[in-house]
Amino acid sequence: MTRGDALVILLAAALVGGAYALLWSPAAPATQVRIVSGEREIARLPLDEPRRLEVPGPAGITVVEIRDGAARCAASPGSRGICQRAGWLRQAGDMAVSLPNHVLIEVLGDTGRFDSINY
Repeated sequence: MTRGDALVILLAAALVGGAYALLWSPAAPATQVRIVSGEREIARLPLDEPRRLEVPGPAGITVVEIRDGAARCAASPGSRGICQRAGWLRQAGDMAVSLPNHVLIEVLGDTGRFDSINY
């Protein structure tokens, strides 16, 4: 390895470290939840009021629970339970999806966290 190679490696490492320091930020606290069924927004609710919603969809009823500043998919007609396995959604940008029922549960805040998939 030559001095030029070492310099390039050091510059690349500094660039990655600098980009990480500038772009990374922790997720903002969540303030509300948005519930979408199909292409229609069903509700946008604050997370500080406990409630339980039944959201109809083509496969049946998806139950959304809001409690203690978080939301979750409590029950869904999907056979694999993927929506329920998402657990409690607490940070802005977290979401759970019931694909068979076309239901999306998304937690919103003042700013979302950086996600390379959605960027």
